[in-house]
Amino acid sequence: MRIDLQCTDGETPVGLRDYVARRMRFAIGRFRDHIQWARIKVADVNGPRGGVDKRCVVQLRLRNRPDVIFAITEVEARSAVDRAADRVAQVLTRRLGRQRRIIREPALTPEVVLAGA
Repeated sequence: MRIDLQCTDGETPVGLRDYVARRMRFAIGRFRDHIQWARIKVADVNGPRGGVDKRCVVQLRLRNRPDVIFAITEVEARSAVDRAADRVAQVLTRRLGRQRRIIREPALTPEVVLAGA
């Protein structure tokens, strides 16, 4: 599985790339056999104007399933990455968990034996 990481902020904080890579690898690690590639982009939406403006966009190409694409916007980049990593784990658990469900047959009803019959 390949992870493409883009930090398009003018001044990328020290260690942000390593932090994003570590968080995403941890979030998608157990699902790596089901993912062809992952693309994570961290960007400053509003520039120097301030406000809620750090966005983390995640795109996952799954094997034999539709892509997963979503964006999380927060005040700080690390917060956006944390929420995105949590959501990635939730979405993959939901989507890939469906194919692993075990179909159980209904339990057999016990025979009732009447005493004295």
